[in-house]
Amino acid sequence: MKRSPTTKILLATSAFAVLALASNAASAAGFANRQQSATGMGMAYAGAGTSAWGIGSMFWNPANITNFEGRRSEWNLSLIVPSSSLTTTSLSGAGNNLLPFTGGAIGSGDINQGVVAPASYNSYQVNNWLWLGLASGSPFGSSTKADAGFSGKVYGSSTKIKSLAVTPTVGIKLNEQFSLGFGATIQQFKGDFKSGDIRLVGPLMNANLNPVNLRGDSFGFGFTAGATWKPVQGTEISLGFRSMIHHDLRGQFITVANSTPIKLKVNTPETVTLGIRQQINQQWAVLGTAQWTNWSRLKAPQFVNTNTGLPINRLGIGYKDEYFVALGAEYQHSPAWKFRGGLAYEKAPTDDSNRGVRVLDADRVIVSMGAGYKFSEKMEIDMSYSHLFIKSGLVNIVPGHVNFAGIVYTGRSKGHADNIAISLKYRWDDAAPSAAPITKKF
Repeated sequence: MKRSPTTKILLATSAFAVLALASNAASAAGFANRQQSATGMGMAYAGAGTSAWGIGSMFWNPANITNFEGRRSEWNLSLIVPSSSLTTTSLSGAGNNLLPFTGGAIGSGDINQGVVAPASYNSYQVNNWLWLGLASGSPFGSSTKADAGFSGKVYGSSTKIKSLAVTPTVGIKLNEQFSLGFGATIQQFKGDFKSGDIRLVGPLMNANLNPVNLRGDSFGFGFTAGATWKPVQGTEISLGFRSMIHHDLRGQFITVANSTPIKLKVNTPETVTLGIRQQINQQWAVLGTAQWTNWSRLKAPQFVNTNTGLPINRLGIGYKDEYFVALGAEYQHSPAWKFRGGLAYEKAPTDDSNRGVRVLDADRVIVSMGAGYKFSEKMEIDMSYSHLFIKSGLVNIVPGHVNFAGIVYTGRSKGHADNIAISLKYRWDDAAPSAAPITKKF
């Protein structure tokens, strides 16, 4: 079959996106990546799991694909530009004996770097009740690096977390009101943690003053599930679930002197997402999202020596649960143009009691805007921008803190982020022609 130039370009774009999906960007609380849909970003992620986002909403609710006829694809690219830093206020050893600073109390500098996070989605309508789909993206990621002279580097100098998840999906349309969806997720997870953020146990206490590198990678399996309900015309309610995925990371604990094989058990959190879309009139619709993420199940993962079975240290992450709410609106200006806006609030899994130096996370407010242009019944493009106002916070690594390893460190964090996203949506088949009106002669 001969393909048109447009089709060849779209297939090449799809292949590139799949190859580039392993991202190390964190744009949500903890080290999660909320950047899964440019359309959703434009509404501050309000209406997650509903048809308002296009088929990209299957990330939060796989039942969403039953809202779209035919064969469709969507490709998203998000540019994430976070900025966060830590000002050192004190550093002391056991018994509060002040350790000498080299050149004074040195802060972290801007620990973040801008990255591009792709995501892609595909759906295929088999018949009037069955849909098949495939979602690919990076649900988790973080990439931070402090300045070389950072006074708190004993608790972390750089962090790299990367993930790649592929989710084959099935959607079932029960009737015009109810649909169900299910997906099986295969997820790769990689971690690289340098110079600390660990708590060594036993006689090795404080040994992490020497440079260390903890590396590991793993494959894990989970699932997604969801349902959509349209109780009346113009109202859409979505409930989606993403499961916990267990990872047994295998890697190396590397110090100046030697390298030790280790394993680390990490459970990425499950998420429950409620999305609502309400059509007001032909032009206006309002949307909402409420979401819970079970970050507390992560606890403080422990590195274990695979040769001896004995614990070496802990990864100093002790998160609490995360809560997210968003409100948004979309305005159909013309058959071609649609405009969006939204406001969201995220309660982070870290606060002044458990914040570390690796990810300077805090509660945040998200303000977003976006626009979409429909070239034809086959192709449309969406563009969005969001700004994250991240609350300043304290780092108090003292006895009792999950990161504490015999060295007291305190500081003050601040940050913000700017995100830009673009998506291309394409329908591969032709829409079925509308049925001709029936006329009768009398």
